[in-house]
Amino acid sequence: MSDDVESLVAKYDQGVVNRRQLLAGLAALTAAPLAASKSGANQPAFQGKSLNHVTLSVSNVEKSKEFYSSILGISTVSQQKNGINLGLGDSFLGLYAIKEPPRVNHFCIGLDEFRVQVAAERLTQFGVSPFVRKDKPEVYFKDPDGITVQLESKDYRG
Repeated sequence: MSDDVESLVAKYDQGVVNRRQLLAGLAALTAAPLAASKSGANQPAFQGKSLNHVTLSVSNVEKSKEFYSSILGISTVSQQKNGINLGLGDSFLGLYAIKEPPRVNHFCIGLDEFRVQVAAERLTQFGVSPFVRKDKPEVYFKDPDGITVQLESKDYRG
């Protein structure tokens, strides 16, 4: 976009466009990305590649682990301080002791070439407020209903 602005200003400086045309052009250039993001007319913010994982808030991590392991034949692929991740092919099911009633805590969409800062900036461009964790390179945001969505590399395993 900065190249377009520079080109427009250069045309104004050369007398190719008048002041009114310059202002109209600048307004159009700055409004287009916002309008496109709201209407979906341009490319999406990201191209999701997989449902990376779903994290459940559970009352008892061990009990839930035994349940899902015995029913689905899945085992632990990674562990964090307040929970575990059970492997499901290329994705996983997270079971965490999170202080809230048992429910779906969040889901994660896997992306190609995921980079935290790029994702956070792209969300901001689309009018979405990202939350970037300080302790881990992870990006989250809320959907219109307040459901938490995480973005990560499609290879992320917890």
